[in-house]
Amino acid sequence: MALSGPRRRRLRRLLQALEDRGLAYILVSTPENVEYLTGFPAASHPPRGCHLIASIEGLKLLLVSRLDLEEAEELVDPCIEVVELKSRLDEAVEKALKSEGRLGVELKYLSHEVVESLQRRLKAERLEDASGLVEELREVKGEEEVELIKRAVKATERAIQRGVEALVDGRSEREVAGVMEAEARMMGADGTAFDTIVSCGSSSSQPHRPAGDGRPVRGEPIVIDVGVKVGGYCSDLSRTIVLGEPKPWLEEAIQAVLEAKRRAEEALRPRVRAGWVDSKARSLLRERGLAKRFIHGLGHGVGLSVHEAPALAPKSRDKLKAGSVVTLEPGLYFKGRGGVRIEDLYLLVEGGALKLSGLEELLVL
Repeated sequence: MALSGPRRRRLRRLLQALEDRGLAYILVSTPENVEYLTGFPAASHPPRGCHLIASIEGLKLLLVSRLDLEEAEELVDPCIEVVELKSRLDEAVEKALKSEGRLGVELKYLSHEVVESLQRRLKAERLEDASGLVEELREVKGEEEVELIKRAVKATERAIQRGVEALVDGRSEREVAGVMEAEARMMGADGTAFDTIVSCGSSSSQPHRPAGDGRPVRGEPIVIDVGVKVGGYCSDLSRTIVLGEPKPWLEEAIQAVLEAKRRAEEALRPRVRAGWVDSKARSLLRERGLAKRFIHGLGHGVGLSVHEAPALAPKSRDKLKAGSVVTLEPGLYFKGRGGVRIEDLYLLVEGGALKLSGLEELLVL
Protein backbone atom coordinates (compact mmCIF):
# COMPACT_ATOMS: atom_id res chain seq x y z
CA MET A 1 0.00 0.00 0.00
CA ALA A 2 1.68 3.23 -1.15
CA LEU A 3 1.99 6.07 1.29
CA SER A 4 -0.29 9.03 0.73
CA GLY A 5 0.72 12.60 0.02
CA PRO A 6 0.46 13.78 3.65
CA ARG A 7 3.44 11.68 4.76
CA ARG A 8 5.58 12.89 1.88
CA ARG A 9 4.75 16.42 3.02
CA ARG A 10 5.83 15.48 6.54
CA LEU A 11 9.16 14.23 5.22
CA ARG A 12 9.66 17.48 3.30
CA ARG A 13 8.93 19.46 6.46
CA LEU A 14 11.42 17.29 8.34
CA LEU A 15 14.14 17.94 5.77
CA GLN A 16 13.45 21.67 5.93
CA ALA A 17 13.76 21.52 9.74
CA LEU A 18 17.11 19.75 9.35
CA GLU A 19 18.38 22.44 7.03
CA ASP A 20 17.20 25.15 9.44
CA ARG A 21 19.14 23.44 12.25
CA GLY A 22 22.29 22.99 10.17
CA LEU A 23 21.97 19.21 10.21
CA ALA A 24 22.83 17.01 7.24
CA TYR A 25 21.21 13.86 8.64
CA ILE A 26 18.76 12.70 11.29
CA LEU A 27 18.32 9.33 12.97
CA VAL A 28 14.69 8.99 14.08
CA SER A 29 14.20 6.22 16.63
CA THR A 30 11.15 7.15 18.74
CA PRO A 31 8.42 4.72 17.57
CA GLU A 32 5.69 7.37 17.27
CA ASN A 33 8.01 9.59 15.24
CA VAL A 34 8.97 6.74 12.90
CA GLU A 35 5.29 5.92 12.42
CA TYR A 36 4.40 9.57 11.79
CA LEU A 37 6.99 9.88 9.02
CA THR A 38 6.74 6.46 7.39
CA GLY A 39 3.34 4.94 8.15
CA PHE A 40 4.96 1.80 9.57
CA PRO A 41 3.17 0.93 12.85
CA ALA A 42 6.23 1.25 15.04
CA ALA A 43 4.29 2.45 18.11
CA SER A 44 2.60 -0.90 18.70
CA HIS A 45 2.53 -2.85 21.97
CA PRO A 46 5.38 -3.54 22.47
CA PRO A 47 7.02 -0.91 20.24
CA ARG A 48 8.89 -2.12 17.14
CA GLY A 49 12.64 -1.63 17.08
CA CYS A 50 13.10 0.37 13.88
CA HIS A 51 14.90 3.54 12.81
CA LEU A 52 14.57 6.09 10.03
CA ILE A 53 17.65 7.77 8.58
CA ALA A 54 16.98 10.85 6.44
CA SER A 55 19.25 13.46 4.89
CA ILE A 56 18.89 16.81 3.21
CA GLU A 57 20.46 15.18 0.14
CA GLY A 58 17.43 12.91 -0.22
CA LEU A 59 18.38 9.75 1.67
CA LYS A 60 15.36 8.06 3.29
CA LEU A 61 16.19 4.70 4.81
CA LEU A 62 14.02 2.66 7.18
CA LEU A 63 15.90 0.04 9.20
CA VAL A 64 13.70 -2.80 10.49
CA SER A 65 14.12 -6.27 11.94
CA ARG A 66 13.80 -9.37 9.78
CA LEU A 67 10.44 -10.05 11.42
CA ASP A 68 9.08 -6.70 10.21
CA LEU A 69 10.70 -6.57 6.77
CA GLU A 70 7.83 -7.90 4.66
CA GLU A 71 5.22 -5.76 6.45
CA ALA A 72 7.32 -2.63 6.12
CA GLU A 73 7.92 -3.22 2.41
CA GLU A 74 4.15 -3.50 1.95
CA LEU A 75 3.18 -0.44 3.99
CA VAL A 76 5.93 2.11 3.43
CA ASP A 77 6.01 4.54 0.50
CA PRO A 78 8.47 3.61 -2.28
CA CYS A 79 10.30 6.90 -1.69
CA ILE A 80 11.67 5.28 1.51
CA GLU A 81 14.10 2.39 1.12
CA VAL A 82 13.35 -0.44 3.55
CA VAL A 83 16.39 -2.39 4.74
CA GLU A 84 16.79 -5.23 7.21
CA LEU A 85 18.91 -4.23 10.19
CA LYS A 86 21.40 -7.11 10.15
CA SER A 87 24.18 -5.51 12.17
CA ARG A 88 24.47 -3.17 15.13
CA LEU A 89 22.67 0.14 14.77
CA ASP A 90 25.88 2.20 14.96
CA GLU A 91 27.41 0.15 12.12
CA ALA A 92 24.32 0.57 9.95
CA VAL A 93 24.23 4.32 10.55
CA GLU A 94 27.92 4.72 9.73
CA LYS A 95 27.42 2.78 6.49
CA ALA A 96 24.38 4.88 5.51
CA LEU A 97 26.08 8.25 5.97
CA LYS A 98 27.79 8.82 2.64
CA SER A 99 29.22 12.27 3.31
CA GLU A 100 30.33 14.56 6.09
CA GLY A 101 27.77 16.56 8.01
CA ARG A 102 26.14 16.71 11.41
CA LEU A 103 23.76 13.96 12.50
CA GLY A 104 20.75 14.69 14.70
CA VAL A 105 19.81 11.89 17.11
CA GLU A 106 16.99 11.52 19.62
CA LEU A 107 18.99 11.33 22.83
CA LYS A 108 15.80 11.06 24.89
CA TYR A 109 15.07 7.70 23.28
CA LEU A 110 18.44 6.10 22.47
CA SER A 111 20.36 4.18 25.13
CA HIS A 112 23.64 5.52 26.48
CA GLU A 113 25.43 2.53 24.95
CA VAL A 114 24.12 3.28 21.44
CA VAL A 115 25.00 6.97 21.72
CA GLU A 116 28.55 6.17 22.85
CA SER A 117 28.97 3.74 19.96
CA LEU A 118 27.78 6.36 17.47
CA GLN A 119 30.16 8.92 18.96
CA ARG A 120 33.11 6.54 18.59
CA ARG A 121 32.28 5.71 14.98
CA LEU A 122 31.25 9.15 13.76
CA LYS A 123 33.23 11.41 16.11
CA ALA A 124 31.34 13.11 18.90
CA GLU A 125 31.32 16.53 17.26
CA ARG A 126 29.15 15.20 14.44
CA LEU A 127 26.29 14.33 16.78
CA GLU A 128 23.63 16.78 17.93
CA ASP A 129 20.55 16.20 20.07
CA ALA A 130 17.47 16.45 17.86
CA SER A 131 14.99 15.33 20.55
CA GLY A 132 11.68 17.11 20.11
CA LEU A 133 12.24 18.08 16.47
CA VAL A 134 9.73 15.58 15.03
CA GLU A 135 7.39 16.03 18.01
CA GLU A 136 7.13 19.71 17.11
CA LEU A 137 6.04 18.74 13.60
CA ARG A 138 3.48 16.31 15.06
CA GLU A 139 1.85 18.94 17.25
CA VAL A 140 -0.22 20.42 14.38
CA LYS A 141 -2.51 17.78 12.92
CA GLY A 142 -3.50 17.41 9.28
CA GLU A 143 -7.05 16.66 8.14
CA GLU A 144 -6.34 12.93 7.86
CA GLU A 145 -5.01 12.82 11.41
CA VAL A 146 -8.00 14.69 12.82
CA GLU A 147 -10.33 12.29 11.02
CA LEU A 148 -8.66 9.28 12.64
CA ILE A 149 -8.89 10.91 16.07
CA LYS A 150 -12.60 11.60 15.49
CA ARG A 151 -13.13 7.94 14.62
CA ALA A 152 -11.31 6.94 17.80
CA VAL A 153 -13.50 9.33 19.81
CA LYS A 154 -16.66 7.86 18.29
CA ALA A 155 -15.56 4.33 19.20
CA THR A 156 -14.75 5.50 22.73
CA GLU A 157 -18.13 7.16 23.19
CA ARG A 158 -19.93 3.98 22.22
CA ALA A 159 -17.65 1.98 24.52
CA ILE A 160 -18.52 4.25 27.46
CA GLN A 161 -22.23 3.93 26.72
CA ARG A 162 -21.91 0.13 26.85
CA GLY A 163 -19.82 0.44 30.01
CA VAL A 164 -22.56 2.47 31.68
CA GLU A 165 -25.08 -0.23 30.81
CA ALA A 166 -22.81 -2.82 32.41
CA LEU A 167 -22.47 -0.68 35.55
CA VAL A 168 -26.24 -0.42 35.84
CA ASP A 169 -26.30 -4.22 35.72
CA GLY A 170 -23.91 -4.28 38.70
CA ARG A 171 -20.89 -5.68 36.84
CA SER A 172 -17.41 -5.39 38.37
CA GLU A 173 -14.82 -2.81 37.29
CA ARG A 174 -12.82 -5.45 35.46
CA GLU A 175 -15.91 -6.75 33.65
CA VAL A 176 -16.95 -3.21 32.66
CA ALA A 177 -13.46 -2.54 31.27
CA GLY A 178 -13.70 -5.72 29.21
CA VAL A 179 -17.12 -4.77 27.87
CA MET A 180 -15.88 -1.33 26.81
CA GLU A 181 -12.73 -2.63 25.15
CA ALA A 182 -14.69 -5.24 23.20
CA GLU A 183 -17.24 -2.64 22.07
CA ALA A 184 -14.47 -0.29 20.91
CA ARG A 185 -13.02 -3.12 18.82
CA MET A 186 -16.45 -3.72 17.30
CA MET A 187 -16.54 -0.01 16.41
CA GLY A 188 -13.27 -0.24 14.50
CA ALA A 189 -10.64 0.46 17.15
CA ASP A 190 -7.29 -1.30 16.76
CA GLY A 191 -6.82 -1.54 20.53
CA THR A 192 -6.52 0.57 23.65
CA ALA A 193 -4.32 3.64 23.98
CA PHE A 194 -3.71 2.90 27.68
CA ASP A 195 -5.00 0.59 30.40
CA THR A 196 -8.72 1.23 30.77
CA ILE A 197 -9.64 2.84 34.07
CA VAL A 198 -12.86 1.94 35.89
CA SER A 199 -12.81 2.85 39.59
CA CYS A 200 -15.80 2.69 41.89
CA GLY A 201 -16.37 4.50 45.17
CA SER A 202 -13.40 5.54 47.29
CA SER A 203 -10.87 4.03 44.86
CA SER A 204 -11.78 6.73 42.31
CA SER A 205 -9.65 9.17 44.33
CA GLN A 206 -6.64 7.47 42.71
CA PRO A 207 -6.47 8.90 39.17
CA HIS A 208 -4.56 6.01 37.57
CA ARG A 209 -6.02 3.08 39.49
CA PRO A 210 -6.62 0.13 37.11
CA ALA A 211 -9.92 -1.71 36.94
CA GLY A 212 -10.24 -4.31 39.69
CA ASP A 213 -12.96 -6.16 41.57
CA GLY A 214 -14.89 -3.13 42.83
CA ARG A 215 -18.57 -2.77 42.03
CA PRO A 216 -20.79 0.32 41.84
CA VAL A 217 -22.45 1.62 44.99
CA ARG A 218 -25.45 3.93 44.69
CA GLY A 219 -24.69 7.57 45.35
CA GLU A 220 -20.91 7.14 45.06
CA PRO A 221 -18.67 8.17 42.15
CA ILE A 222 -17.50 5.86 39.37
CA VAL A 223 -14.69 7.27 37.23
CA ILE A 224 -14.19 5.84 33.75
CA ASP A 225 -11.18 6.84 31.64
CA VAL A 226 -10.95 5.21 28.20
CA GLY A 227 -8.67 5.69 25.22
CA VAL A 228 -8.47 3.66 22.03
CA LYS A 229 -6.47 3.79 18.81
CA VAL A 230 -7.70 3.98 15.24
CA GLY A 231 -5.07 3.97 12.52
CA GLY A 232 -2.46 4.64 15.21
CA TYR A 233 -4.23 7.77 16.55
CA CYS A 234 -5.56 7.99 20.09
CA SER A 235 -8.64 9.14 21.92
CA ASP A 236 -8.90 9.97 25.63
CA LEU A 237 -12.24 10.52 27.38
CA SER A 238 -13.22 10.45 31.06
CA ARG A 239 -16.62 10.51 32.69
CA THR A 240 -17.82 10.42 36.28
CA ILE A 241 -20.94 8.31 36.69
CA VAL A 242 -23.30 8.14 39.66
CA LEU A 243 -26.05 5.58 40.07
CA GLY A 244 -28.85 7.24 42.00
CA GLU A 245 -28.72 10.58 43.80
CA PRO A 246 -25.13 11.73 44.46
CA LYS A 247 -24.09 12.46 48.01
CA PRO A 248 -23.87 16.20 48.81
CA TRP A 249 -20.06 16.38 48.73
CA LEU A 250 -20.07 14.60 45.36
CA GLU A 251 -22.71 16.84 43.84
CA GLU A 252 -20.68 19.90 44.89
CA ALA A 253 -17.49 18.42 43.41
CA ILE A 254 -19.18 17.54 40.10
CA GLN A 255 -20.56 21.05 39.69
CA ALA A 256 -17.17 22.58 40.49
CA VAL A 257 -15.43 20.40 37.92
CA LEU A 258 -18.00 21.24 35.26
CA GLU A 259 -17.66 24.98 35.90
CA ALA A 260 -13.85 24.75 35.86
CA LYS A 261 -14.09 22.97 32.53
CA ARG A 262 -16.34 25.75 31.16
CA ARG A 263 -13.81 28.41 32.14
CA ALA A 264 -11.05 26.49 30.43
CA GLU A 265 -13.16 26.02 27.29
CA GLU A 266 -13.75 29.77 27.09
CA ALA A 267 -9.97 30.39 27.27
CA LEU A 268 -8.94 27.62 24.89
CA ARG A 269 -7.70 29.03 21.57
CA PRO A 270 -4.52 29.29 19.49
CA ARG A 271 -1.61 31.59 20.38
CA VAL A 272 -2.21 31.62 24.13
CA ARG A 273 -0.02 29.97 26.76
CA ALA A 274 -1.16 26.50 27.76
CA GLY A 275 -0.37 27.34 31.39
CA TRP A 276 -2.75 30.31 31.22
CA VAL A 277 -5.63 28.02 30.18
CA ASP A 278 -4.79 25.72 33.11
CA SER A 279 -4.91 28.73 35.45
CA LYS A 280 -8.47 29.56 34.38
CA ALA A 281 -9.77 26.19 35.56
CA ARG A 282 -7.58 26.19 38.66
CA SER A 283 -8.73 29.66 39.74
CA LEU A 284 -12.38 28.53 39.79
CA LEU A 285 -11.47 25.61 42.02
CA ARG A 286 -9.44 27.93 44.23
CA GLU A 287 -12.50 30.15 44.66
CA ARG A 288 -14.38 27.07 45.91
CA GLY A 289 -11.58 26.11 48.29
CA LEU A 290 -10.87 22.99 46.23
CA ALA A 291 -7.59 23.80 44.47
CA LYS A 292 -5.58 21.36 46.60
CA ARG A 293 -7.84 18.57 45.37
CA PHE A 294 -6.82 19.20 41.75
CA ILE A 295 -3.57 17.23 41.68
CA HIS A 296 -2.69 17.04 37.97
CA GLY A 297 -2.48 19.26 34.92
CA LEU A 298 -5.57 20.41 33.07
CA GLY A 299 -4.77 18.54 29.88
CA HIS A 300 -2.34 17.49 27.18
CA GLY A 301 -1.96 16.99 23.47
CA VAL A 302 -3.22 13.79 21.85
CA GLY A 303 -2.19 12.17 18.58
CA LEU A 304 -0.04 9.13 17.90
CA SER A 305 0.74 9.31 21.63
CA VAL A 306 -2.00 9.69 24.20
CA HIS A 307 0.21 12.23 26.00
CA GLU A 308 2.14 14.60 23.75
CA ALA A 309 2.75 18.32 23.31
CA PRO A 310 1.36 20.74 24.30
CA ALA A 311 1.16 20.32 28.08
CA LEU A 312 -1.70 22.24 29.72
CA ALA A 313 -0.21 22.46 33.19
CA PRO A 314 0.59 25.23 35.71
CA LYS A 315 4.23 25.71 34.71
CA SER A 316 3.84 24.99 31.01
CA ARG A 317 5.25 27.61 28.64
CA ASP A 318 3.87 25.85 25.55
CA LYS A 319 1.96 28.12 23.20
CA LEU A 320 -1.18 26.60 21.71
CA LYS A 321 -1.38 26.22 17.94
CA ALA A 322 -4.26 25.94 15.51
CA GLY A 323 -4.52 22.31 14.44
CA SER A 324 -3.49 20.86 17.79
CA VAL A 325 -5.77 18.34 19.51
CA VAL A 326 -5.81 18.62 23.30
CA THR A 327 -7.73 17.37 26.31
CA LEU A 328 -9.35 19.33 29.10
CA GLU A 329 -9.73 17.14 32.17
CA PRO A 330 -10.21 18.97 35.46
CA GLY A 331 -10.51 16.62 38.41
CA LEU A 332 -10.98 16.59 42.18
CA TYR A 333 -9.83 13.79 44.47
CA PHE A 334 -10.85 13.13 48.08
CA LYS A 335 -8.97 10.36 49.88
CA GLY A 336 -11.37 7.85 51.43
CA ARG A 337 -14.35 9.26 49.51
CA GLY A 338 -13.61 9.18 45.81
CA GLY A 339 -12.93 11.41 42.86
CA VAL A 340 -14.43 13.30 39.95
CA ARG A 341 -12.89 13.74 36.49
CA ILE A 342 -14.56 14.84 33.27
CA GLU A 343 -12.45 14.89 30.11
CA ASP A 344 -13.02 15.74 26.46
CA LEU A 345 -10.91 16.25 23.35
CA TYR A 346 -10.77 19.56 21.47
CA LEU A 347 -9.43 20.62 18.08
CA LEU A 348 -7.91 24.09 18.21
CA VAL A 349 -9.13 26.32 15.36
CA GLU A 350 -8.79 30.02 14.64
CA GLY A 351 -10.61 31.90 17.37
CA GLY A 352 -11.34 28.98 19.66
CA ALA A 353 -11.73 25.21 19.87
CA LEU A 354 -14.14 22.53 18.68
CA LYS A 355 -15.14 19.76 21.08
CA LEU A 356 -14.77 16.42 19.33
CA SER A 357 -17.08 14.47 21.66
CA GLY A 358 -20.83 14.70 21.83
CA LEU A 359 -21.23 12.38 24.82
CA GLU A 360 -23.10 14.06 27.68
CA GLU A 361 -20.79 15.23 30.45
CA LEU A 362 -22.95 14.51 33.49
CA LEU A 363 -24.00 10.88 33.86
CA VAL A 364 -26.29 10.55 36.87
CA LEU A 365 -28.57 7.55 36.34
